[in-house]
Amino acid sequence: MIDKIKEFIKKLNDYGVPLPMIRIDGKATFTGTMTFISFNTALLGQIGKVTNLLGTVDLTQANYLFLISLGAYLGRKIQGSKTNVIVESNPQTDKDNNNAQ
Repeated sequence: MIDKIKEFIKKLNDYGVPLPMIRIDGKATFTGTMTFISFNTALLGQIGKVTNLLGTVDLTQANYLFLISLGAYLGRKIQGSKTNVIVESNPQTDKDNNNAQ
């Protein structure tokens, strides 16, 4: 069954049909999509709990999913690249250090 789904998605991708994902700055982002879905799930759980329309909803698990997704989305910006290291120097500080020696 999973192989059929993968084959279907690959066939769609070959025809140029992108997967439905949230796009930020024109680029599809999986973590943004998961954050959007988990936020709406947690929000529906909160609304359902207040209005009793959805029955019993485990809000703790919905909130955990949202926090994990949000952490992954925000944490992707923190990742650095070892090839783009920039070291800047302050001429005044360098001058003071040379005079102190």
